[in-house]
Amino acid sequence: MRTEQEVNEFKHVARQRLLHGCKKCFGEDVDCGCYRKTNIVISAYEAGVPKDFWDIHAADVSHNKKVFKAVIQKYTDNLNKVLKNGYGLVLVGDNGVGKSYFLSYVLMAAIRLGRTAYYTTLPQLIHDIKKGFNDPVYEKRLDWYLTSDFLAIDEMGKEKFRSKEDYTFMDTQVERILKQRFDDAMPTLLATNMNQEDMNRTYGSTIGSIMAGKYKSAVLKSGDFRTKLAQKMDKEMGY
Repeated sequence: MRTEQEVNEFKHVARQRLLHGCKKCFGEDVDCGCYRKTNIVISAYEAGVPKDFWDIHAADVSHNKKVFKAVIQKYTDNLNKVLKNGYGLVLVGDNGVGKSYFLSYVLMAAIRLGRTAYYTTLPQLIHDIKKGFNDPVYEKRLDWYLTSDFLAIDEMGKEKFRSKEDYTFMDTQVERILKQRFDDAMPTLLATNMNQEDMNRTYGSTIGSIMAGKYKSAVLKSGDFRTKLAQKMDKEMGY
């Protein structure tokens, strides 16, 4: 989770680089595209979206195209309905199939429409919740993040716990967050390598029931998306 200080420092740097570095207006014309671009970059940083995915578009998708067109694009094409009803997504697949990529695509589409968003992983979320117990300011900021228009929780099922008490704590916190957003009709996006049966067994029947009600599930086919990133790097760097 980004702290307020981190966001303010990033804002200063981003405005210096993107606005004052604009060759068209040098940051003097508020109607110039550099202002919109700067605001999107700042919002993406604050939302915790991985930097590699700040500028992704439909044309960039090269893996799991069928799922992208059938589910992800339809979801982003209907964000007003999604927001009105609190419809969510569950992306299921092995490591490297593009789950984080698709989560980020949705969040960036929302950010470009002026909506708030927050991306986190479940292990990071549990860490932040625990840290908030001893830091009221941190806890308040996390609560603010968790009420974003769109919340994406990645890597569900990858968390590790030292004791049964830790596991019970995690289960309770996840159920609390998802149940609250479900009741408030706030869209939530989840990504996991577990199937529905494993999700129910790990997080309980309540969460399983929530996901059955307002979540569209999409299974991504195997094939490491990260190899595409490596190929892109090699091409750009001339390796």
